[in-house]
Amino acid sequence: MTVTTAVVVLPRRMAIWAARRALARNSLTGIELGFSLCAAVWFSAGKPATALAGGAALGGGYLARRVGGQLEVGPGGRPPALLPRGTTPGTPGPRSPLRVEAYAGGAYIGWLAVICGWAGELAVYAGLAVGAAGSPTVAWKLATGAAMLFALRKVVRLCRSALAAGYLAAPPVTPPSAQPAQDRAGAPAPETSRFSLGLLIGQLLAVPAWARALAITGTAAYYGNRTALLVLTYCGAVALAWSLVAGPHRPRQQARDGLPRSADAPGETAAPGNGGGVAACRDDGPIARFAGALVHGQLVPLPPAVAGLTATVLLAVLGLGSLDGLVLLTPVAAMLLAAPGSAHPHDGPLDWLAPVIIQAGQYIYLAALGLAIGIPGPVTFGLIGLVALRQLDVAYQAWHPLGPRGARGSLGWEGRMLVAGFSAMVGLGTAGYLALMVYLGWLLCGNGLSGWLVACRRIARGGAARASSG
Repeated sequence: MTVTTAVVVLPRRMAIWAARRALARNSLTGIELGFSLCAAVWFSAGKPATALAGGAALGGGYLARRVGGQLEVGPGGRPPALLPRGTTPGTPGPRSPLRVEAYAGGAYIGWLAVICGWAGELAVYAGLAVGAAGSPTVAWKLATGAAMLFALRKVVRLCRSALAAGYLAAPPVTPPSAQPAQDRAGAPAPETSRFSLGLLIGQLLAVPAWARALAITGTAAYYGNRTALLVLTYCGAVALAWSLVAGPHRPRQQARDGLPRSADAPGETAAPGNGGGVAACRDDGPIARFAGALVHGQLVPLPPAVAGLTATVLLAVLGLGSLDGLVLLTPVAAMLLAAPGSAHPHDGPLDWLAPVIIQAGQYIYLAALGLAIGIPGPVTFGLIGLVALRQLDVAYQAWHPLGPRGARGSLGWEGRMLVAGFSAMVGLGTAGYLALMVYLGWLLCGNGLSGWLVACRRIARGGAARASSG
């Protein structure tokens, strides 16, 4: 079996098989998560044979992800259908007009796929750290660093994919006379993209899921789990840098990130400014929103965020272990410089960087503080992972509102940093981190349940409207 067959042809054939048997995309998401958890268990053994078994499980999870990405959500509870060639998940294909109820169900299913995919990847990192021989402290540091880098990369890709695809404006409508004959007849347009060395290099620099699976399997089997985590950390740095510089390297990148265009669903557009778009990706809490209301959105968001991140990095490099009392909150005060920019519409050419910078400052502070006050590595990794899931949830729903998320009642990035700092100041750092983990887990579960209920109501209304009109 060639690489092209394994990566391109096999997922398509499996998708045809799944569509004929009405296998739902949620089922494939569960299969992917199950494969990832099995891989994490095998990697935790720390042996070459189990590492190869874990790599095989990662391959199965990647195949399930690719198959699920090629299935269209059936509106009104209908069985899923195979997306035509040349179309992407969440976009209306030539043979399948997208309805409002299909959009509602597809948005939730896409959210579930994104969250479960990242949760499974975090489980793999934790399994590698558990099975690392030698110093477990170093292994958990590397796992935390890899999680931070790839989490930042995911949010960068969400923001840049949405902006590059023009989600805040509907794409121009091509007149029927200007469309190719095959498109007007309902047949998919032929593929026009050709293989190029630049495209291949771009894909490798982005370190996609299959590349991460190969890197983990090869290094863990022959050099050990700790080397695999070190390679993952380097790959995360390269992928983040490439995402910041080059952005999406393929036209259909936004589909893999789970972001259909706002024009795809009537009445479901992402609102720019405070209600949606880049500004909503910040995950501001009550303190940041209050500071933004004081300046009435007149303060640009990027320079204060850069200043806060610079001060936080300098304090982390100098070491937070020598600080005590209220001085432990100095990095939080530095990051609060970015709070007044919360009311700005974030419509500048580089304002999409503000949520990424705020997220980076939050990660660096939580990781440096945990290391300085001796919080166990698994606890720090768990908190970083849950914060990453929360940020990914917020970034996805900024362009894909599933319904009321309870964002107004959340702590926000500044609230989480303050809770961690105050708990460390009074000598209860581990308890504070555990409390934040419980809170974030509850918040994610609540958002998922509310999104599912909203999707079910919209699908039910769409089915009733279809029945009455028929």
